[in-house]
Amino acid sequence: MKNHVIISFFIPHLGCNSQCVFCNQKTITGYRAGPDPRTVGRVIADRLRSLPPGAECEVAFYGGSFTALPWSRQQLYLEAVQPFINRGEIKSIRVSTRPDAIDGPGLDGLMAYGVRTVELGVQSLDGEVLKASGRNYDASLVENASLLIKEKGLSLGHQLMIGLPASNLAKELETAERVIRIGPDMVRIYPTLVLKGTPLAELYREGRYQPLSLKEAVDTALLLLTQFEKAGIKVIRMGLQPTPELEKSGELLAGPYHPGFGELVQAELFKWQAIHLIERFREREVTNRLKIYVDQRDLSKMIGHNRCNIHSLKARFHLEKLEVIGTKGTEKDWVGVGLWHREAPQMVLSRQSFLGPDND
Repeated sequence: MKNHVIISFFIPHLGCNSQCVFCNQKTITGYRAGPDPRTVGRVIADRLRSLPPGAECEVAFYGGSFTALPWSRQQLYLEAVQPFINRGEIKSIRVSTRPDAIDGPGLDGLMAYGVRTVELGVQSLDGEVLKASGRNYDASLVENASLLIKEKGLSLGHQLMIGLPASNLAKELETAERVIRIGPDMVRIYPTLVLKGTPLAELYREGRYQPLSLKEAVDTALLLLTQFEKAGIKVIRMGLQPTPELEKSGELLAGPYHPGFGELVQAELFKWQAIHLIERFREREVTNRLKIYVDQRDLSKMIGHNRCNIHSLKARFHLEKLEVIGTKGTEKDWVGVGLWHREAPQMVLSRQSFLGPDND
């Protein structure tokens, strides 16, 4: 399998025509201004020199509303990538934008320059939540923009936020169901944070907004993750990328921030997958010493932050000993279990089987 690499450029606030209550792109991305288009080619060339041979590379423009920029500005960024596409060094381009900045001619223009993926900042598909968040569009616009992107043959991404003003768990789950019906190729899930200098910060100070706790955010993201995985929609990120700006004292006022948020959610999923497997295994084997097996790439997720999954499983099943062993293979997201004296799993549960209809 080729190593897929995304060379990212952040264009904070460029193209945005409104102020969303939660947004401070400088803090989120760590960039105060968008890159000079004249420097894009140099950055790409430098990054390509540092990559291993055979890497499959993509350029991404994140952080603003790319398609809301003047077309001449979009062209400057896209043209800077063309020499690398023509030489086969860059396979494609992806952009992020708002759902209300999508139209057919604009997408045709992007495709002519090698754009193959468009990620929409959907945030929510609940009307009250969208209004309270300052998004200034409704769910039908998101659906229409998504359909147009798919009709053009582009890959579609949805970026969602949990814990927005006026939202609750029922609305988060309903948004997930509507997203599944739309059928994007990928989803990102971000917990809402209260950042300095945002309208949300004022609501928080006035006591009119309360962010999710870290546990609430992890539990909510886990529910959404399992729904998307059941539907065959890949969740490519959960939680904001840590940046010096985001972690600087005073920038983050409140909210469920953790630099490894996605790992926390994945660890919770692995824990429940292991619980289900151990319950089945102990129907035929009575023991207080077990080994759990996972792909070595999933080892930290199975163990959990500060070994929390080990402690939880030992307590739940009254185990004297529990060891997690990583194995080298091609498949991920499976869990195996076996007796302490065995050197291989005696029972294995894949993610697909765990999330199947029999386990609802």
